[in-house]
Amino acid sequence: MHAPSSIEELSTLMTALARDRRTLAFTGGASPLDAPYAKPVDELVSTSNLNGIVEYAPSDQVVEVLAGTTIAQLQSTLREHSQRLALDPPEPEHTTIGGAIAANLYGALRTRFGTAKDFVIGMTLVRADGVVARGGGKVVKNVAGFDVPKLMIGSYGTLAGVASVTLRLHPLHQTERNVMFDGCSAAEVRAMTNKLVELQLEPAASCATYDGQFYEHCIRFEGFADGVAAQAEKLGGEARMEIDAIQETARTEGALRLKISALPSHFEAVHLRAIVPLYETLVKTPQVLAYPSVGTFFAGGDVDDVPRVIAAVNAARAVVESLGGTLVLTAAPAAIRDAVDPWGTPPPAFALMRELKSRFDPERRLHPGAFVGGL
Repeated sequence: MHAPSSIEELSTLMTALARDRRTLAFTGGASPLDAPYAKPVDELVSTSNLNGIVEYAPSDQVVEVLAGTTIAQLQSTLREHSQRLALDPPEPEHTTIGGAIAANLYGALRTRFGTAKDFVIGMTLVRADGVVARGGGKVVKNVAGFDVPKLMIGSYGTLAGVASVTLRLHPLHQTERNVMFDGCSAAEVRAMTNKLVELQLEPAASCATYDGQFYEHCIRFEGFADGVAAQAEKLGGEARMEIDAIQETARTEGALRLKISALPSHFEAVHLRAIVPLYETLVKTPQVLAYPSVGTFFAGGDVDDVPRVIAAVNAARAVVESLGGTLVLTAAPAAIRDAVDPWGTPPPAFALMRELKSRFDPERRLHPGAFVGGL
């Protein structure tokens, strides 16, 4: 494994690997949230030594950070200036900035703040041939031209190596309050999501966990004390659970883990026709976490009847894709990996994706076969 400690070293390394036509994959903090089991490659390139802050301007609420820096490390520095990166995937101690960008990871804060595309202002890339390239800018108002950095978000390292990222920050909130609703049906979770809009409330985060019968729906308000109290009281509910702990368990445990994305309006259909049948095939306390405001589900558990699970995954994918959504396997035992495509049916834009791959990585040496459609 190679572990360059600077952008220059990464560039030199990738130039040499290109000369020798070696295939390679990038790895960061060994987070369980990484790419869906990439194909074997000749070389692994770790960003673990490529860490630290390059430039930080608290007054502009912008930071440039090297790709191997973990989210926890970055947040620790930002807190000293009463700021944060409003991106909260589980395992922040292991999830690197580069990994979060490459896999488009997020947490419950997506409810209010969005995904990585809403934070990335600029990026330094190392191309497959070793050439260092820069896209975007240092502050929001200076960004112009083709938005190449956005192409890297969710590309799983198949287009280029992410060396550093310039990110938009947010101020830390004064206080927060979690509001919990127990014993909810899928219809009630969806109704509560609609109610938040009708009442013109602005939760920072919202997630719901399923136990095989009911959902527990947790909603978090952040901001100034008076505003938080007023919003929480307007909604009602019982304050007693912490969102970070909920999503940590639900998204990192189980030999089989998958992600379902669909329109929020299809929440009940996905629950009844995909989540429930899948849940019934998994063992050892299956986990299901949903972000109802964005229509995303994460499910995980252990497997004892492989053919039954394969059938359930295929059936669930057929349902989700018929609704215009996707089902992606993010972890699975070998027997399931061999039988089920982790990505499912390529999207309508697949021809464009394939052309982008040929432009950025014409020799197909970066994570070959690791992305949708075998890209």
